[in-house]
Amino acid sequence: MAQTIRVGLTLAHGMAHEVSENPAEGVRYSFIRPHSRSHLIRSPIKGFMGHYRADGEDLIEAVMSPVFTRDRWLLSCENLEAVTAFNFLGCPLPRRARVAFIRSLLLRDNCKRVVFWSSAGRSTLTSYGCVPEDDPLWGKTEVIYPAVRTVADHLVRQPRPVRAFLFSGDFFRKGGVNVLDAFERLRREHPDVTLTICCDPSIDFNTPDEDLRREYLSKITGADGVTVRGRVPRAELLQTVLPAMDVYLLPTYVETFGVSILEAMAYGMPVVATNHFAIPEMLEHEVSGLLIDTSGFDTVNMFRGYVVRHILADFRQHVTDHLFRFLRALVETPGLGERLGSAALQKARTKFSFAARNQSMQRVYQQALV
Repeated sequence: MAQTIRVGLTLAHGMAHEVSENPAEGVRYSFIRPHSRSHLIRSPIKGFMGHYRADGEDLIEAVMSPVFTRDRWLLSCENLEAVTAFNFLGCPLPRRARVAFIRSLLLRDNCKRVVFWSSAGRSTLTSYGCVPEDDPLWGKTEVIYPAVRTVADHLVRQPRPVRAFLFSGDFFRKGGVNVLDAFERLRREHPDVTLTICCDPSIDFNTPDEDLRREYLSKITGADGVTVRGRVPRAELLQTVLPAMDVYLLPTYVETFGVSILEAMAYGMPVVATNHFAIPEMLEHEVSGLLIDTSGFDTVNMFRGYVVRHILADFRQHVTDHLFRFLRALVETPGLGERLGSAALQKARTKFSFAARNQSMQRVYQQALV
């Protein structure tokens, strides 16, 4: 009988919980806490650069943030920018210095692997870190996609007219302005369509532009066809909300990896999103989803730090116009939603399945223990 590989996960966020509940055969996960934290290195990322010891674990899997440890470990992360998001005693450090420090940490013998969640994430070694492709760090990296659990067939979207749209998350950063504006236009032509917004107005309407915030808080109050559900508990979202929806909307301005897209795909829902960063690795335009091209805009600098301070008029119009056309096509074109949703479902059950991810991660764990 093969020996069980015991893996300690450092961050108990949603994706890590999904991983722990769907382990590969012969892998056992637990969540571990740091025995101390650095007082010199600070970061807005929770649990960044904690000090860890393996206490009965064979391997530590650092989720999103690198760690200090003398034990065997690997890093599972979104991109290099997030990995290097730290300062020294609150004082900013040059990017080159931060990248050099993290590079030296990852090249230590006890760091066995660096797993990026997307090819776009891995490419930030070059685009953000200026790490040449012949650097030994590249040889330690690979791409293994996050996974989404298989949804029971009776919960998967069945063929029906497209009427119910869903939006969730940080309202401004995820494109809520465009969703509401495009929906209002669509509603004038199709009065029976509905929009469900799973956001908490007191938490998720984040912007320093108070006029913009007041404008859209006012718009969603009593808007025809719009229901604001607030932040819905995950169990309710998966069992009640998602099965009742027809299309998931995420015209996001900046995104590292849209896990909510994978969840919608698992329900056989067509998704309308932007083609930002890793999203085209999940959705193929007009095959398994509809993507708004934002490559003509420097969204990384426009919304630096993921904060929407101002929305340029031409960018706002571009996203809203394309979103409206895609929504109208889904409502008016028979079979379009079924075709896109079916392809998305197939991709969720293959490329982004736990069977695929676990096979790759099991290999990584076994190699790390050699």
